[in-house]
Formats: sequence, C-alpha cells, structure tokens
Amino acid sequence: MLSIKPLFTSSATKLAAIALLSLVLLPSCSSSTGSTATKSTTDKNLNGMDNDIVDMVSLNAQRANTSTSSSANTTDKRNVYLEQASQRLEGVPESVLSQYQQAIEQMKNQQWQTANTLFDKVIAAEPQLSGAYVNKAIIAINQQQLTQADALLDQGIAVNNSNPYAHQIKANIARLQGQYEQAEQGYLTALTLWPQYPQAQLNLAILLELYRGKLLQARQYYMAYLTNQPDDEQAKRWLAGVEIKIQRAGLTLPDDSNGAG
Repeated sequence: MLSIKPLFTSSATKLAAIALLSLVLLPSCSSSTGSTATKSTTDKNLNGMDNDIVDMVSLNAQRANTSTSSSANTTDKRNVYLEQASQRLEGVPESVLSQYQQAIEQMKNQQWQTANTLFDKVIAAEPQLSGAYVNKAIIAINQQQLTQADALLDQGIAVNNSNPYAHQIKANIARLQGQYEQAEQGYLTALTLWPQYPQAQLNLAILLELYRGKLLQARQYYMAYLTNQPDDEQAKRWLAGVEIKIQRAGLTLPDDSNGAG
C-alpha cells in the first residue's frame, strides 16, 4: 500500500506535483488460495472501491519524475500527467485548492456526499482539473452507479486526455460490463501515459489471461508489474499460474535472459 503523503504546503510544491493516492492498491486482487487469477474474485473486487484519488496529493520526487511507451517491460519512469502538473495548477486559487483538499479528506473518510459536493464546487471554479471528475467517478463507483461513473470519466478525459487514472478506471468499468476489447485498450492507453502504472499493469495482465486468452502477453505484464512490486506474493503465484497455462497450451516460454518481450 502506498503511504499517504501530506498535501501541498506552499505554492511552489502545489505547482510541483499532481498525483495518485492509493488507499487500496490494485483493486483487482483475487483469491489468495489459488495459483492463478480467477474471474469471480477479480470481478467481485473490481466492483468494489477503486481508490485512485488523484490530482492534488503530493508525491515523492521519484514518482513525480515520471511518458510515453507501451512496452510491457519498459523502464520508462515518466508520467505524462504529472509532467503537466505545473501548467494545469498554475493560477488555481488557494480557496479551490483548499476545497479539493477537504474533498480528498472526506473521500478518505468515506463521506461520499460531502466529498461530491466539494468536487462540484471545484469543477464549477476550475473545470480543467480532470482529477475532480475522476474522484467523483470513484464516489459513483462506491455507490454502485457505474453508468454515472463512466460518464464522469469521459468528462475527465475530455478535459485532459493525458490522465492515466481516468483511462485505468474506465477500463475497469468496461471489464465489469464484459467489454473486454475496450478494457484492454483502456489499460494500454493508461500505460502509454504512464508505462509503470502498477494497477494498469496488473489489471491488464489479469484481463489478458482470463478474458482475452493472450497468455504470453499476460505473462509480460505480470513480469513488468513484479519488476516494480517485487514483494507481491499473490502476483508471483499468478505469474507462475499463467506460465503453467502457457506450457499446457504447447506454447514456448520466451527466453528472458536478454530481457522479456
């Protein structure tokens, strides 16, 4: 789980980062008893809280220095969305930043109605802040309002197509609704914007394994995820499980001595 960083304390740091707070990292974790991901458990968890709270939580310098690549095993650590932070926050009034901070605190406390009202005020004042729409979508997901959440994510993408969190959560909804090709494209778009986005890596791996039948590609994304999250024992079991599936299907495991790909 990512630690919760304090919000901006000065104008300089406010303009320095737009980021992700993950209260529960990886909403698609499945049963801890099996060696491979299962459809029922991943879908059940995807239907719960998707806790990407975005746009105004400060982030450590390493993650803030994060751009475009769609390779599963890329070492690119840039994030297009974060690189735009200064430009998008420039000129935002202190009162709006304060409302945004209050809304995030209310989300952390699961005070959804209060948070939603505050985000409405933020959007009325600064409609270019895509994270407000994404956060409202997360609130809608928690209230089982997936159609509304999807529409809010569309609004967030319309004001900033470079928001990887919006594409990732929209892909989650598509997956729940059985739109697997659309979900795959959504995860890939998120990873183009942030190649080392862990949730998108793992969710795409699960989708490719369970719903798209692309076992070799699924393995790539499991490996990419584990490169950055090496202590996730469940993901290690899922990787082992997909490798067994690959061998049973008569496919050849790639030689990773020169790098997976």
